[in-house]
Amino acid sequence: MNNFDSWNNIKKKIDLEKNKPNRFPKEGEVWMSFLGKNVGFEQNGSGDNFSRPVLIIKKFNNHMFWSVPLSTKQKKFDFYYNFTDPNNNQVSVILAQLRLISVKRLKRKIYDLSEKLKDIKDKLKIFL
Repeated sequence: MNNFDSWNNIKKKIDLEKNKPNRFPKEGEVWMSFLGKNVGFEQNGSGDNFSRPVLIIKKFNNHMFWSVPLSTKQKKFDFYYNFTDPNNNQVSVILAQLRLISVKRLKRKIYDLSEKLKDIKDKLKIFL
């Protein structure tokens, strides 16, 4: 069963929040984000608050940016960028799920991935 009602309640609370001064992401950082319950094959958040880590790809201003979700499942597809995170976990960037999101969706910074950002952007350009 799709739990859109629970996500809608959380989304209303997120939308009412003021931007906190500590939510100024930089390109290449990985943040836990409230992605929500989405439609079809769009990547969802998980858990009670529908959250998932995302990589900041391109910041447009202090309110919105392009991001791609991360997954703990590595796959050998062109639209996955597989790597090992700073905690030694196997992780993938799901390149096909690039999306614009608001800084209000950010929960907390997890780690910095800026040393891999150029490679990831180069792979993304193939799809554009």
